[in-house]
Amino acid sequence: MGGLIPHNRPLITAEDRTAVDAVLSSGWIAQGPAVEALEASFVGLYCGGGACAVSSGTAALFLALKSLGAATGSIVAVPTYACSALLNAVYMVGAEPRVVDVLPDTFCLDPDALRAHAPDARFVIAVHTFGAAADVAALRADGQIVIEDCCQSLGGMQGDLPLGVVGDAAIFSFYATKLITGGQGGLVWSRTVSEKVRDYRQFDGRETYDPRFNFQLTDLQAALANSQLQRLDVIRERRAAIVGVYLAALPKILKSQRDLRAPGRMAQRCVVVAPNRTVRDQLARHMKAAGLECIVPVERFELLHRYLGLDPAEYPAAEKLSDTTLSLPLHLCLSDTDVARISDALAQFNP
Repeated sequence: MGGLIPHNRPLITAEDRTAVDAVLSSGWIAQGPAVEALEASFVGLYCGGGACAVSSGTAALFLALKSLGAATGSIVAVPTYACSALLNAVYMVGAEPRVVDVLPDTFCLDPDALRAHAPDARFVIAVHTFGAAADVAALRADGQIVIEDCCQSLGGMQGDLPLGVVGDAAIFSFYATKLITGGQGGLVWSRTVSEKVRDYRQFDGRETYDPRFNFQLTDLQAALANSQLQRLDVIRERRAAIVGVYLAALPKILKSQRDLRAPGRMAQRCVVVAPNRTVRDQLARHMKAAGLECIVPVERFELLHRYLGLDPAEYPAAEKLSDTTLSLPLHLCLSDTDVARISDALAQFNP
């Protein structure tokens, strides 16, 4: 057995280093030309609209909500099987989160649960969980304002359209575990409110005063993220190839998140689903013994309804997912030998 294979690791190429070195050599490392170049890349990727790079994905969500009109008294529907950053952004804007259960196969927000448990929500955060496409059309069927959370799906396609282009705004994260990284950072893309986001981000040197905050991204972070953005197709193809090897080795007792091999899918994670918690925990121990770092993608205590002290019985799909899911290593630092080692361990699992 070789050394430990980590669950996630960012791949920093020679081209990435050259891009960052160019910023260091320029003498301008704060928000500047590299941030503008990153924003222009997103406008090109989305064939128009406007993009505003900011300091984190949480900042992006806060600014998207604020720019779209969310404020004190607004109700914002969020999936419970998601990062606590969603709650943080909603509370930061003064709104009230309405936590909704998810679909058991895609792990994305359940449109029927939305109508049943949050019919008064004016805003909906549609998380494309681990790269799976949330049903944005169904989530906005009653005229809701929808923010597509693409922090885990950048580069994913649904038909001919990139994920993020259908909603009222899309947000992205460049954190170290995301599909491209600047170490930290985020971005808002929208056809309608990107300039409002930019107005809030530009906190200093204004002719008139309004309360704002410094949510700026540095050129160092932007240069690293933009360098990686240029090879988005390669990232998608490599991740899809790794997922294909894993799924071919998956024992019959295990399932996977739906549509992992769908055309255009950007697989941010490869999450397998066991029939129960006992088998999931056996799988985790089996993989650990083989020197493979796997993680529970969302622990039970991390479910947003549990953070808010809500009745777990109202969220059966998310509760079961927290008990039965395990995320396998999936990143571009994996060699073919690493992938074979992981798939072999999967194939040998026999609870």
